[in-house]
Amino acid sequence: MTNFIKVPKLDANKARKLLMDHNLYLKGIKAQNDSKYVYFPVIQKDLKTKELKKYDIVTKKSEEYTTTRSFRDILVQDFKIKDYMGSYDSVGNIAIIKVTEEMLSKEKQIAQALLDSNPAIKTVVKKASEHHGKYRVEDVKYLAGKKTFKTFVKESNCIFNIELGKMFFSTRLSFERERLAELVKDGSKVGVFFAGVAPFSIVIYSIELNRAAHNYAKENIKLNKIDNVIPICADVAKYAEKIKDTCDYIIMPLPKTADIFLEAAYTAIKKKPAGQITLYKFVPKDDPYSELLSELGRFAKKRKKKLKIIFKREVRDYSAKIVQIVIDFKFI
Repeated sequence: MTNFIKVPKLDANKARKLLMDHNLYLKGIKAQNDSKYVYFPVIQKDLKTKELKKYDIVTKKSEEYTTTRSFRDILVQDFKIKDYMGSYDSVGNIAIIKVTEEMLSKEKQIAQALLDSNPAIKTVVKKASEHHGKYRVEDVKYLAGKKTFKTFVKESNCIFNIELGKMFFSTRLSFERERLAELVKDGSKVGVFFAGVAPFSIVIYSIELNRAAHNYAKENIKLNKIDNVIPICADVAKYAEKIKDTCDYIIMPLPKTADIFLEAAYTAIKKKPAGQITLYKFVPKDDPYSELLSELGRFAKKRKKKLKIIFKREVRDYSAKIVQIVIDFKFI
């Protein structure tokens, strides 16, 4: 039996980071989850860290990883790396690592070591650029394993085919997709702006400008035998007029520039009763909400509306000084 800290899913990313920062995370044991909570293995019952004391400690049966070596251990112990990002993203069976300047000359050996340490990983690539271009894609470079950028992800009883480098998909947003799916009422119409491969689409309008992502969206809709999603390859700024005052919900998962499409969202959202808009944004870590809330308030005032905030939270860390947030709101 193992001690686990019981954390609401909304707090999971922040709690895990605190556990790692304070060396309280029990390595080699798999985290667990249910419909409401994530359970992280901890090295002791008494957690004196102020931010963690509010969570319960429970004892549960545990399962070990096939390897107890973390990526951090590989970098520090095997390669003596001091400047590193100790975690990596996984999309299906592809691991995406961030390579620092110190890691550059050893990147292929590091990738192979990660591959050898985790049998679930079949390919290792590195992040080769920030999101760029009108499709906001992120370039990746092959390092080790099977030479492919194609994979698939299983999530909420659905399968999504994905090709890295041609479209955006983040497994870190799986909780957000689940959260929003639970909010939507039967019979609602949903507009998903910047829909990508269609992981957010519950019903109706799945709008994406990137033709490659749109084609994968059509494939995923067919693969999951969904008949209530309409995939549309178009610029949301132009297409919104065609679904004017139609949507009960608008979802905008483009955190770098979604806010510049507020006018399109306002066009497509229902006014009576007021529909809900969900917007994601990269913001400064030390003051995550002020600037965006002011912008939304000014937008509402110009249209003689009031801004009503339904929900907000920090979704994940993006860098040392930047976090991604989500805000659910209405113009009433």
